[in-house]
Amino acid sequence: MPDLMMLSNKVAQITSEQRSTDSSEHKQHGTILVYQQLNSPELLAKLDSLFARVIYYPVDGFHLSPTAPTPSASELAEADVLFAVQLPRNLTSITQTPRLKLLQGLSSGVGHILAGEFWKSIPADHGLVFANSTGLQVAPIGEHVVASILMLWHRLPTLIIKAHETEEWVSNAELGGHYVREMRGATIGILGYGAIGREVARLCSAFGTTIIACTRTGVPSPLSVSAYQVPGTGDASSSIPLRHFATTDRASFHSFLQQCDVVVNTLPGSPANEGLIGEDELKAMKGDALLINIGRGTTVCTEPLIEALMARRSKDELVSSSGTLRIGGASLDVTNPEPLPAHHPLFKMDNCIITPHSSGLSTAYLGRGVALLSENVCRLRSGKKLLNVLRE
Repeated sequence: MPDLMMLSNKVAQITSEQRSTDSSEHKQHGTILVYQQLNSPELLAKLDSLFARVIYYPVDGFHLSPTAPTPSASELAEADVLFAVQLPRNLTSITQTPRLKLLQGLSSGVGHILAGEFWKSIPADHGLVFANSTGLQVAPIGEHVVASILMLWHRLPTLIIKAHETEEWVSNAELGGHYVREMRGATIGILGYGAIGREVARLCSAFGTTIIACTRTGVPSPLSVSAYQVPGTGDASSSIPLRHFATTDRASFHSFLQQCDVVVNTLPGSPANEGLIGEDELKAMKGDALLINIGRGTTVCTEPLIEALMARRSKDELVSSSGTLRIGGASLDVTNPEPLPAHHPLFKMDNCIITPHSSGLSTAYLGRGVALLSENVCRLRSGKKLLNVLRE
């Protein structure tokens, strides 16, 4: 069986500072219930090297069917570790899993688990450790943000649509002559400076941009040593942003928005973040600024966003002036509602890119998930602090 280091050459690595003792010291203990289809025999082989028994249900947890098979009562009772995006629908109480020590989620968002009956049944003094998979998708999402900026500023959606519709060469005159806007010299504002925001900062800074960040406190802080990080990504020391702003201070937040040529929203869904970007915030943005949302759709008010994307500047208004409900474009990997209903106006706008919450769906995702799980299992058996822990 391949060890973690051999597997990591094909999928992902844990940083040397994070890596626990060699996984070969932790073979063949307990039972893992895998409630998710894996995309490689090597991934199952890795788990087989760590556990005496692997109970495998190859379901699509990202789009779980209501008729998906579920584990038996005896399988649930035997599981020491559960690895899943979504829990089996027949798992409704912690009493069904008397041996369960680790619930390793395979997604960064865990609201669907926290809202379920199983989670609500866990006593406060129970020893279950719960960890999520934040950080697995930073590389593809960072690339998605850069791709979105380049597509909109190079007007690639317009070029592609015109070429498909007319089957003719699109002249530069139709696009406005020298129409390409460069990233070099632009100010990229990152709303939320977690693992994804830090990778966006690293990538965008390579294009000669100025990076500013806006968080709840407005105080720069290093990435937690207990957070999973794909090697070579991000800004662990929080040294890239030129300035930091606070979402909890309206004046600071609006000053941040006014300075941005691109606002990259990475905020998670929460009551505090719901509708954070509304009409006033869109008015604070530059008239030609881009809004890239790879956080959660509920953080942005949809109706004023539609109005801002449809608006055109008046003859006496500067292109980049703020104060009116007008922005230059948007790229939305998340929306409100989600999914967008058929024939929604956002689908028809040539200055808006819609993707179906897919920016993080890298072919390396499941491999990184198994690497994270393996590391956490080794840490659990060694009595060390796990990565990405939400409950312990």
